[in-house]
Amino acid sequence: MLRLTIEGGVARLTFENPSRLNAINQDMWRAFPKLLAQVQDDAGVRVLLLEGAGDRSFCSGNDISEFDKVRADPVAAAAYNALQRDVATQFRALTKPSIAAINGYCLGAGFELALMCDMRVCTKNAQFGVPAVRLGLPYRLEDIATILNVVGLAQAREIVLLGRRYGGEDALRLGLVNWLADSVGAMAIIVDAAIADLLSGAPLSLAAARIAFQELARRDGPADIERAQRAADRCYASQDYAEGRMAQREKRKPVFRGN
Repeated sequence: MLRLTIEGGVARLTFENPSRLNAINQDMWRAFPKLLAQVQDDAGVRVLLLEGAGDRSFCSGNDISEFDKVRADPVAAAAYNALQRDVATQFRALTKPSIAAINGYCLGAGFELALMCDMRVCTKNAQFGVPAVRLGLPYRLEDIATILNVVGLAQAREIVLLGRRYGGEDALRLGLVNWLADSVGAMAIIVDAAIADLLSGAPLSLAAARIAFQELARRDGPADIERAQRAADRCYASQDYAEGRMAQREKRKPVFRGN
């Protein structure tokens, strides 16, 4: 299952399928859009944190144990892939910043979802990889584009074509993560610090930045400059912008309300 909890402006979305190392099954893919919509529509949510339950895995990818039933032929695969594509489209469209906290396995679809987050932190015992070539599966164009947007062409070729596993230190070297932690406890400290910084930022400014990054990363056409400008204009017209200027003059921390 997928578990969503919201507290203190932070939405925690947790992969919970411990018997399958938090692999994503078809029911989880179907539940995903509603939860993402809840995150996007809740004005109280400022940050999304993506994590895995337990101490063995963030997300080990798709649950291949059900592939004989739900992905056995091209027609079934197309329907299954459509579920994943809808989730990816909605995830990328979020205007709330996101962080992935990765311990243990982060493979396949789990790897993709982590890369869709704005920032990633992992422990040294994290394991990243794309096992598609070892399963006889295609790694689709949009999936490869997700890796390209983070690490570039040369590194993406290595990751996809070799099908290797990469530990936490390799992930940092390759640019897959922003921070590397010695332990789960140390990772929590890093995550809390990043969340605190995000919570102190102006929500409309963060949304404008998210939208700008979305448009710059587009591969289905040119960037929508007007969409990015509308998001920027909302900042200029906001009470938060006035609050930011006033806080500077009064030499205090601003209190942003997202309006």
